[in-house]
Amino acid sequence: MYGLVYHGNKNVRLENLPEPEPDKNEVKIKIDFCGICATDIEEYAFGPKFISFDKPHPLTQSKVPLIIGHEITGTIVSLGANVTNVKTGTKIVLDGTISCMKCNQCNSGKPTQCHLLGTIGFSQNGGLAEYLTWPAAKIIEIPPEVSSKEAALTEPTSVAHHAIQQGEISSNETIVILGAGTIGLLSLQIAKSIGSKVVAIDQNKMKLEMAKKLGADEIIDSSKENVSESLQKLTVSGADVVIDTAGGIETSIQATEWVRSGGRVVLVAIYTSTPKYDFNTIVAKEIQVLGSLGYNINDVKAAINLIAQKKVLTKPLISEIIGIDKVLSYGYPKMLAESKDIFRILVDPSKY
Repeated sequence: MYGLVYHGNKNVRLENLPEPEPDKNEVKIKIDFCGICATDIEEYAFGPKFISFDKPHPLTQSKVPLIIGHEITGTIVSLGANVTNVKTGTKIVLDGTISCMKCNQCNSGKPTQCHLLGTIGFSQNGGLAEYLTWPAAKIIEIPPEVSSKEAALTEPTSVAHHAIQQGEISSNETIVILGAGTIGLLSLQIAKSIGSKVVAIDQNKMKLEMAKKLGADEIIDSSKENVSESLQKLTVSGADVVIDTAGGIETSIQATEWVRSGGRVVLVAIYTSTPKYDFNTIVAKEIQVLGSLGYNINDVKAAINLIAQKKVLTKPLISEIIGIDKVLSYGYPKMLAESKDIFRILVDPSKY
């Protein structure tokens, strides 16, 4: 089979590899689609940051070289000896979180806070290959009304759902979303499904137009408008919740300025440098600043159900589908471009 293998910074290679075979508690999956995520791009261009590089991950015993890719949908083609909960031919998505399942955090339903946390595509071989093996306990069946293409964005939808849960967002609240990229627009749709009013802020005209199409009550172009003045007109005292999906130093600080007193700020992006917060503002306004990392299996189940119910539309966020042989020559450069009018690029590993 062909797979994209991470060897180091700007060193990813398309290689011919042996097909993996499942152990007794695993399934073998033929990958239908795997999305290219901004985290993959960060790891390629500026890493290694998250990938197990110098030493093996303590739970998987895997390290570089590793097959990358973590936004996965596929079809089960074979079962390990002990697997009885799924059948071959089943279309699936998966929970890509790796945790010890023994510590206090895991036992309290917070696997992303496990001290040994790992992730598919960073701590163990991922989905930018023709085949993958994965624990059957972490497999979720795709409802029949959902296509593999639609389900391909289940993983980022799970990330967005986790952020919404972290912010304890409810109906009749005003939510400001900083960044109208994929995670921002998925968060927007989930917040709207709850009954919240949503304001999307970005500098990209195409992304703001998509935010409006997907249900944003208001959009603000921060390159042309005074955001503080616009938000004051819309909210009077500020947003109930601000979700920063942009990951900029300025946006994380602006989030504390644009949220109301007693409001919540949810940070769901991965930051490339450390912001310098005005902690007096946080104290004086009694703001809750909440981190949101990844997702758990309940977020994955909720995400695929939201997609099945058409409360979250993923097709508008799929910009292109390319073969695995075009990732390095086309997919990565397009995602790295400073001005990119794209959301997700999906990879079909069977095409090369």
